Amino acid sequence: MVQLPPWSDFLFFGVYEGLLRDLVLRAKFGGSLAALDFLGALLAGVCALHYEAAPLPSVVIPMPLYVGRLRERGFNQCLEMARPVAKALGVPVRADILVKRVSLSPQAMLDREERRKLPQPFEAVGRLDGLHVLLIDDVCTTKATLQRAANCLLRAGASRVDAAVVARSSRHGTGREPALP
Repeated sequence: MVQLPPWSDFLFFGVYEGLLRDLVLRAKFGGSLAALDFLGALLAGVCALHYEAAPLPSVVIPMPLYVGRLRERGFNQCLEMARPVAKALGVPVRADILVKRVSLSPQAMLDREERRKLPQPFEAVGRLDGLHVLLIDDVCTTKATLQRAANCLLRAGASRVDAAVVARSSRHGTGREPALP
């Protein structure tokens, strides 16, 4: 049986390859503020266009980093990309609602079955009763991380979760990153 994703709408700018992949990697691991600003602007444009015809979210929530990873990197790239999205939509960014309590191995190194067996790393702080959430992530390859985060937000009372990413894997997939349906 096919399981539907926990989000209502899924937005993305492009496929995770070529120049877009290079920009995401430069932003995420190279600490390039220019790349982060550019990617945030791209995602803000996608979201602004979509929400001209769809119900506006109540809040924008960036995908959190585990505290150790945040210390290593010095910034959360998803939070940096969420800020221009929230500004374009006129809604608040809340980086304090969803936290990552468990550090997991990089999922790009795991196959689909290994990802499925991972524990729930996310926790919602407080109740989200009735909130329509826009969850922001940088890249979606297998949907596993987004699904866990969205399910956590729905269990905390969110009435709806939409997901937006800068890049998603190709429908055809490459390497160990399975294609999205």
